[in-house]
Amino acid sequence: MAVLSPCPLLVNETSGGVLIVLAWILFVLTLSYVKVIIGVILRDEGHSALVWCGAVVQLGSLLGAVTMFPLVSVYSYFSSGDPCNTRCP
Repeated sequence: MAVLSPCPLLVNETSGGVLIVLAWILFVLTLSYVKVIIGVILRDEGHSALVWCGAVVQLGSLLGAVTMFPLVSVYSYFSSGDPCNTRCP
């Protein structure tokens, strides 16, 4: 769910906002937990394993940026919603 979506899930409902906030918190906590556990496992393997883990994380960021930049900026595949339009489906 986009943070600034003009038509979020359960729009105009308190439960919609609560659901989105809880989903973001759960997502961030799960992702952080997985990253820490991978770091703990690789720490036992030695310094070079942690270096390679960091390199792979950075490579993933690079691939994501190289993939998304043309889709967003060159081809305009994704576009912003109209914030002035209050009619949501």
